[in-house]
Amino acid sequence: MIHLEKCLVPFWDDHLIDTRFSTAELSVNKPEKAGISITFDKPWEGSGTDFYTIVPDDGFYRLYYEAWSFETIGEEGINVCYAESRDGIHWEKPCLGICEFRGSFDNNIIMTRIADNITVMKDPNPDCPADQKYKAVITVNSIDGVPNVSEEFAAGNGSALAIFTSADGIHFEKYSIISRGYEYDSQNTLHWNRHTKRYYAYFRSFHPAPDNPQSPLHEPDVRDIRITESEDLIHWSDPVPMDFCGGEDYPLYVNAVMAYPYDDRYYIGFPSRYVERRGWTKNFDRLCGSEARAERTTRQTRYGTAVTDCVFMTSRDNYKWFRFDEATITPGLEYDYNWVYGDCFIAVGGLIETPSPFAYEPNRLSVYVGEHHWFNVPADLMRYEYRMDGFASVKAAYARKTLRTKTFTFDGEVLKMNFRTSARGNIYLRVLDERGTPIEGFSTCELFGDSISRIVDFDKPLAELHGKPVIFEFDMSDAEIFALRFE
Repeated sequence: MIHLEKCLVPFWDDHLIDTRFSTAELSVNKPEKAGISITFDKPWEGSGTDFYTIVPDDGFYRLYYEAWSFETIGEEGINVCYAESRDGIHWEKPCLGICEFRGSFDNNIIMTRIADNITVMKDPNPDCPADQKYKAVITVNSIDGVPNVSEEFAAGNGSALAIFTSADGIHFEKYSIISRGYEYDSQNTLHWNRHTKRYYAYFRSFHPAPDNPQSPLHEPDVRDIRITESEDLIHWSDPVPMDFCGGEDYPLYVNAVMAYPYDDRYYIGFPSRYVERRGWTKNFDRLCGSEARAERTTRQTRYGTAVTDCVFMTSRDNYKWFRFDEATITPGLEYDYNWVYGDCFIAVGGLIETPSPFAYEPNRLSVYVGEHHWFNVPADLMRYEYRMDGFASVKAAYARKTLRTKTFTFDGEVLKMNFRTSARGNIYLRVLDERGTPIEGFSTCELFGDSISRIVDFDKPLAELHGKPVIFEFDMSDAEIFALRFE
């Protein structure tokens, strides 16, 4: 039986929903575009800026990103750059004087040529040494010079997924190897889970898929996400594919996995979904940027025919994931510089509580997405906003619907609900026993409005139901429920 402590209970999956008796729809939500946070317009930032990481750090935010030019990457390589913000809205690029670019050290580059596919985390492990507080996951072409290499990774050649460490978040040194023998050309992530006291790494690989000649898609090899874990950052478990519990097997690229900062028992991710068509069609002639798109196909066909969007997923154990197949972010209305391979790459860790532009409204959750990938124009990091805890919700249209939970027990004296209705819409909640019989004193009046934290009133104290198996049954019209919270 499910037990709910004093905690957040989001409707991001069907974990609590009894689908046998529920007619309301669980669906993903789309954030609203809120404006450009930073423009990458320096000469060293090029046309291929991507793979963003945002790290909250004692009152400010660190931004790490890769900057390179599609035209000159062979000569100038990839630069890892750094910026800072106090509010998650306005960003500054400090002059660090660390790396040279075209004869000058006047830039915000912290690494050059030695790094690719970088992600950074500030390690919350209380036993982490101070000089290793910041950890970067980087794809390297050789393990030469990497200390702490276990025997299983000591032999062989080819690329590897490495950990670099730093005391200040700016100067990084090689530390250990996570994995070898897979494809790491993506933004791979590393996490410390305080509940299991283990590190988890997520990285990209491939697995074969049967080719369907009748499909317009070209997916002979499926980009997937592998998971490995470790207690010491040196010895790692055998990687296993992320388990979507029977979901459709389609290519995923950047995983953007992160612990939910408001309740780290939940992990969430915003993987980019890679979609490659079989060849050029008349639709590509009409699709925005067709001339530049056609030019890119002369290098590789997929540079012109592949596109990406972003889906939302969540997990309670780091391995089994509930994934919505409807996109949470799409490339959007066509203009000269979108609908390309590289759209909708969300910044890892980039989940920041930011103020609403209206002082009377509650704060929102901001996520960050790169735009204008490889078009020879400055790239932008666009900010999008979600409602607090609002990545997904259970919805009812005007026709009345039911949301019924599985049987559970709970702790807490107060129930709060994140919900909204129309003026005519409403929600009624009644509490049932495990046999489905209403419990006297635990049915609400009509609930309507729009609140992220509405106290739900009953005739009797909620504490009377502590430890007793109960079922929540919501009757809904023109309404949606995002989350519950027991306090």
